[in-house]
Amino acid sequence: MTGRRWSSKGGKSYPARQGTPPPMSFFERDWPEAGAARFGLSLDALGVTIDGLDEARRAALQGRYGPYAAEVSGALDVRFGTDPRAHFIEPLGEAEFNPIWLACDGTRVRYLAYRVAGWFDTASRAGVLVLASGDAEPESRALENYLRCAVAWEAASRGGALVHGASAVRNGRAYLFFGESGAGKSTLSAVTGRADVVSDDLTLVLPRPGGGLDVVGSPFRGTYEAGRPVVGRFPLAAAFRILKGPVAEVREAPRAVVFGQLVGNLTFVAEAFGARHDLFASIEAAFATTPLRHLVFRKDDTYWDAIDAAGL
Repeated sequence: MTGRRWSSKGGKSYPARQGTPPPMSFFERDWPEAGAARFGLSLDALGVTIDGLDEARRAALQGRYGPYAAEVSGALDVRFGTDPRAHFIEPLGEAEFNPIWLACDGTRVRYLAYRVAGWFDTASRAGVLVLASGDAEPESRALENYLRCAVAWEAASRGGALVHGASAVRNGRAYLFFGESGAGKSTLSAVTGRADVVSDDLTLVLPRPGGGLDVVGSPFRGTYEAGRPVVGRFPLAAAFRILKGPVAEVREAPRAVVFGQLVGNLTFVAEAFGARHDLFASIEAAFATTPLRHLVFRKDDTYWDAIDAAGL
């Protein structure tokens, strides 16, 4: 992202400080709302609402999120606005991962991407989302990335997490499979015929009353499109760092090693642990009773046999 700047086209110019979202003073104006419609995203007890939408955008979000489209008491309430400029980050004009820049100010997170500038505060339960008019990324993706980030921080504030990992529910219990891009999350999900896949990309986990964690169904399913969306919450039986190999097996590994690998897959939040030690401690406590292992798998679902053999 060398040389990337905040765009000044169609509006106020900004400092060319790489990787930095706008300061809060940027959001102190009255952004034009698109309409008076409201959309709610419900992930069990966790929710995000967006106010100030036009009816077409509300209907598009309703259709995209289907069974998760509902309002929850105490949800993070985000005000939607628009800006005439094309982009907040100037596109490089070449294929790249979508840049997302975050800044953590205590419980408040400032957010910047191609088409969205915003913030949200997990303490005050308020936020702002401003959408630019350009086409560097589809509007649905731009809005979803903001929602994913907000959900990740909402989960962390409650002692849970949004994990860069696949998940599946089998016999009423959930299993988490994490690893970096290319580790095999999508492959592992695609080959299973013995479980209901929740996601092959991002998995929401929230604390269960009385201790432990639950996997919560969410619309962030990645590339997985088979089967019906999973709604509800299910006790997390085990979490695995996945590895590819010729024979499926569960391997013991030092817990500190596997937990460190898990922390590296806590999307949107892990980079803030240096400033928010409380969040790291909360995650460590949340997974304290969850078995953490390495799982070797091949391109079939014999990994379930390995999990069963390990008593997990």
